[in-house]
Amino acid sequence: MKLLSYLTICKELIYADLLIFKQTIIDKWIDLAVWVTISTCVNAYIMPYFGVKADFGMFQWCGVLSAIGIFELYSTSVDLLSDFEGDRIINYRLTLPIPSWLALLSKAVYFFIVYMVLSVGMLPVGKLCLWNMFDVTQVHYGKLFLTLMFQNMFCASFSLLSASLIKDMMHLGSIWSRYIFPMWFMGGFCFSWHALHAVFPTIAWIDLINPMIYSTEAMRVSILGQEGYLNFWLCIGALAIFSVISLVWGMHNIKKRLDYV
Repeated sequence: MKLLSYLTICKELIYADLLIFKQTIIDKWIDLAVWVTISTCVNAYIMPYFGVKADFGMFQWCGVLSAIGIFELYSTSVDLLSDFEGDRIINYRLTLPIPSWLALLSKAVYFFIVYMVLSVGMLPVGKLCLWNMFDVTQVHYGKLFLTLMFQNMFCASFSLLSASLIKDMMHLGSIWSRYIFPMWFMGGFCFSWHALHAVFPTIAWIDLINPMIYSTEAMRVSILGQEGYLNFWLCIGALAIFSVISLVWGMHNIKKRLDYV
């Protein structure tokens, strides 16, 4: 009975957050669609004139799709940080008759749902931009679903961690410059891990501590096929491990930061 009560409270917390998200979902979709459309079209139709391969657009599209969660992570981390510095609504969650870790987990689940909705919402945008380049019959949809699920699970967990690591609102830019940009740009957005290894082997091995490299590699495997990329199941396993580490670390930091006993 106690477990059922806990789950009911968590469900209500997530539902309350989703009601707020519902009010902004169209704006968020438009904002992402603008970025996705411009990035995809430039790489698919303009960059080939500068000597890149004709299929670079599809290659880059996979990188764009894998980055949606981490880009949205910035706004959710900012919301958390502003709450820490302001109203501290999160304190209310920690005083509810449920374990503190479960209260924080419900926030991460909400972030996960938001990232999943936005990521799935960008799939038709990619198809419209790439049209015949994007052969939907070649996609391994089971792997695509798993990739979206695990990459957004990581982003949801990391949103708690990144917000907990920033000192205050004056250091807000550090979320982007210290965490999001390095993970994204060195996470295989413009290259595959094997290509990086062929040019700079040492950097490639170091890059394996970057969760985003597993996200982009898994995305390309699910859409383009396994050849030339890291093993799909290795990527999924790595994302799961990084998700757990980020979630546990983030929860610990938040409780410590809020002086919660």
